[in-house]
Amino acid sequence: MILSCSTLCCTLDAYPHIEETLAKIKALGFHTIDLAAFENWQNINPSVLAQPGETWSSEFLRGIEATGLKVSSFNCGLSIPLNNPQRQDYPQIEREFRALVKMADAVGCPNITVQPGNPVEGTALETLLAITAENVRALAPISQERGITLSLEGHQGSILEDPDVAYHFMESLWPEVGFTYDPSHWTMQDIPLPVTEPLLDVIYHVHARNATTDKMQETMAQGKVDFAWLVRALEKHGYSGAVSLEYFSGFDRDFSETLALRDVLVSLGVG
Repeated sequence: MILSCSTLCCTLDAYPHIEETLAKIKALGFHTIDLAAFENWQNINPSVLAQPGETWSSEFLRGIEATGLKVSSFNCGLSIPLNNPQRQDYPQIEREFRALVKMADAVGCPNITVQPGNPVEGTALETLLAITAENVRALAPISQERGITLSLEGHQGSILEDPDVAYHFMESLWPEVGFTYDPSHWTMQDIPLPVTEPLLDVIYHVHARNATTDKMQETMAQGKVDFAWLVRALEKHGYSGAVSLEYFSGFDRDFSETLALRDVLVSLGVG
């Protein structure tokens, strides 16, 4: 396994340009990054990437070349959720995904993680899962042509926040579509990590940060994520990909928690 660091660790107010973010992550001692591409958040709106003549991807490529960083994943929130019941909107989903695949291919990024979407009032969970499955089955061949895996994250608050629902859903899509595993989303719900272990058979990527009950982010001193269990379980299931550290929204402005978690994971054999 290798260590990676998400660009979410650098807030846009402090690091408004992607080249600054990449330089900072390199200065922290990381050699690999995850890029955040969330609509109306950071670091780039997928809808902008899909526009003719966009220039942001060139800035990103220059930053990667200047730092020599590798890219382990794009973590993405599209402008239209994957579980959107309005079927006429699928072409925009595909346009954004194609733009992400093009940029991922240019930097040798092996994975694109997409958020599955949240519950929609008045629409049954089973219906939302079916819509999501239909969409990702259509998208997966686009990334597979470039040797890039597609995965969905089991984010708290999303349609995949229940590990049992997530596992049975992902099992039906694997290996064309995989799962991005983040223990913080289970820990904040007081779900013991061993309960989620079946998901490790269908993963393509891993995010990591500490968490505690009802808090998606917590310090290493106060958090409850069992990272020793996580590393042992990943090894047991043959995972050899990246573990990306992902504090966000200014929780760790001095990067002390990011570096503390890095040191713990290194001591456990990651990196």
